[in-house]
Amino acid sequence: MNILDREGFGLWSIVAKNAFKSIFKRVNYEELSKGVSSIPPEEEVAIYIHIPFCRGICLYCPYVRYPIGKDDKIVSKYIDSLIDEIRLYGELLKDLNLKIVDVHMGGGTPSILHGEDFRRILDALSEYLGAGNSIAIEGNPEDLSNEDHVYDLVDNGVDEVSLGVQSFNDKVLKRLGRRHDKDKSIKAIENLRDAGIKYLNIDMMYMIPSRNDETPQTVEEWSEDLDEASRYDVDEITCYPTLITNYSIGYNLVRKGRIIQPSKKVFKEMIYLTEDILPSKGFKPVEIYGYSKEGWKYVTVNYEMEGPLIGLGCGAMGFTGRFEYINTCSVSDYINSIKENRLPIAGSRYVDVKERIIRYINSRLFVCRKLNYKDFKDKFKEDFDKATKGIGFIKFLKFLRFIGSIKYDSSGIRLTRRGLFTAHQICWSFVLNVPCRMSEEYMKEAWPDKVVIP
Repeated sequence: MNILDREGFGLWSIVAKNAFKSIFKRVNYEELSKGVSSIPPEEEVAIYIHIPFCRGICLYCPYVRYPIGKDDKIVSKYIDSLIDEIRLYGELLKDLNLKIVDVHMGGGTPSILHGEDFRRILDALSEYLGAGNSIAIEGNPEDLSNEDHVYDLVDNGVDEVSLGVQSFNDKVLKRLGRRHDKDKSIKAIENLRDAGIKYLNIDMMYMIPSRNDETPQTVEEWSEDLDEASRYDVDEITCYPTLITNYSIGYNLVRKGRIIQPSKKVFKEMIYLTEDILPSKGFKPVEIYGYSKEGWKYVTVNYEMEGPLIGLGCGAMGFTGRFEYINTCSVSDYINSIKENRLPIAGSRYVDVKERIIRYINSRLFVCRKLNYKDFKDKFKEDFDKATKGIGFIKFLKFLRFIGSIKYDSSGIRLTRRGLFTAHQICWSFVLNVPCRMSEEYMKEAWPDKVVIP
């Protein structure tokens, strides 16, 4: 059965499990404070804020999310708690003189918030952490097809948006369980541009399953979607396969064969089709899944893999570069923890230099397409060959070099066209076996004593 789940990438699923095996523990506040404060002074830091609320739950959503109705009182309480969490971090990190360079908000559905919510959050970030006055968010076409709402968000500091279009085919959108249609996506793009948004990315999805009495998404349908996406006034197009996590609504339907996913052969064809179509339309590859007109990209993955990243909100993950943590995935427990003036961190661990090197290699080579030796030395204070000596993961690089998936030169290592399919398998096996597994386990219990990943 063809399923892009955590076991679905063969060898690379095994590599991800072995390379990133870890234990997260619940520790006392003193230990948490020490770990969170392990960011080097005057470091450039990103902030990720999680908004877990959605008006509906998509079939294959792998994120920490909670459905809400028209009564959004819980959202107001959540924003109050988020501002208090920002204050806690400000007090803890005030002597480090950190430089906040990016603030991203994901979910869930951040675009359900009002402009005043963003203004309050930005004011708190400025007061307690010295951040700027703008924010990048993930947005839903259903929300952003409302012109007044878009102007409200942009006027209150939203200047970058990653819009979850997923498809311009209404039939495909229904298969994903999405609430919006093609017309709302187009209207959202127009509204964002009219309101003066600085940068706009659109997310597109492929490898979309269908009922077993229908044909799953075809290469031709994906080609049509890419052609249409490239016609609009957007700065970047990111393309993601439909990953099937054990805790998504659609998982059992796929497992039981009531819903089927396109084959691995089609997966490969869709990857290379994307690599051919988008550059031909003026979108240059900036990551293995991201294509940009001017080189700008909606950045989150580098900070998640390499740090430093401060994670705020229910279910948010943070990584100082040495200390990795996840906040409780229970909204009520998150709010109560903040009320008690405690960081809402449910599990954490220290990351040794060996794993930090492996994470860096994966981020630069298998996501960003090139690892530069000079950048590596700046990061780890040693030449690449010396720093990686004795690390078993390097054997896989030698294998990939032998089969032509990567190429070495005097400046570093780069991904070849032949290696693009392998890079996707490495990338998505990591996503499914590490961050998705973390979310899965921490959604089961608010404050577990120990969680083993994967």
